Amino acid sequence: MGRNAQLIRQWAILKQIETNRWTTILDMAEAHIVSTKTIRRDLAALMEAGFPLYDERYEGKVYWRLNEEYKGLPLATLSLSETAALYFSKKLVVNLAAPPFSDDIASAFGKIESALPDRNIKFLDSLDNMISVRADAPKDLEHQKTRIRLLMEAIGEEVQVKMQYFSVHSQQKKNYTIHPYRLMYFRGGIYLFAFVKEYSQIRTFAVERIETLEKTREPFDKPADFSVESYLESAFGVVKEEPFDVEIIFNSDISEYVRSRVWHPSQQVREIGNGRISMKMHVGGEFELVSWILSFGPSAVVVSPERLLRRVEAELVRAVENYRKEITVAPARKAKKIESKKSAAAAARRG
Repeated sequence: MGRNAQLIRQWAILKQIETNRWTTILDMAEAHIVSTKTIRRDLAALMEAGFPLYDERYEGKVYWRLNEEYKGLPLATLSLSETAALYFSKKLVVNLAAPPFSDDIASAFGKIESALPDRNIKFLDSLDNMISVRADAPKDLEHQKTRIRLLMEAIGEEVQVKMQYFSVHSQQKKNYTIHPYRLMYFRGGIYLFAFVKEYSQIRTFAVERIETLEKTREPFDKPADFSVESYLESAFGVVKEEPFDVEIIFNSDISEYVRSRVWHPSQQVREIGNGRISMKMHVGGEFELVSWILSFGPSAVVVSPERLLRRVEAELVRAVENYRKEITVAPARKAKKIESKKSAAAAARRG
């Protein structure tokens, strides 16, 4: 296992000591399924890194403790303006944070707030009213915290995972044995990049569609040169496919909005008259690209390639057909109205 596994374990050991004052080396070894010799090396590494750990003997046993005065990164090391800047950024950070980090981040900002004088808090709260953050339709990841933590452990320890996954394309559940490489937070969701033994290639999985997850003790070797950023260099979103050349024309009503953003590093934009623009890209990920083009409605027209043009056209035809169908919706069942004697009497008096 690599350096990541050691760091993950050492951080977990630190948390274990911090939350339980009655922790022995044997307790830590059993919790992390390693030898007591390994735990001693971990403790030495943590102390060398500056964490004030110490041992204390009580009734024949040696327990490990963390100096209670230690505050992690003490706020005393930050200036008042730096602390204020951190507090002011809380709205952005807390809103964009993904489970399982959101609760911890909110707790951290609570501690920052407690370290500031009341007058400063009142002033900062008035500044806080100047900015709002609204995340892009975040997925409901609250119930995925356990799985996200398990995946983070497996990534750090570099051990294989058995997974059952619901595939949107086949509408079926599939079982995989994977080598988890990396998690990514993207447009409100968390995605897993993993090597799939069955296909001998890296695939992208949406965490919310993972049905079951089991961490094994079978190690794997992640390529030393693997980088998600390089892997997705040509992708339009989070799914890597063979890239192809695309050209789209945007009408004048939307051209300024499109022009002002970097949608992909390969994009080339030019004016073509009457306020319209042409955008060329070399990208992969047709499903995500089609969804993006459709989001502009009649203001975007695919020029090439032909297959992309036909796919977008087919989706628009289906949308028109759906609107031309007669839509019938079953009436909602009325809830039985229950009135208390008191409210009934009041109604009678009003009558």
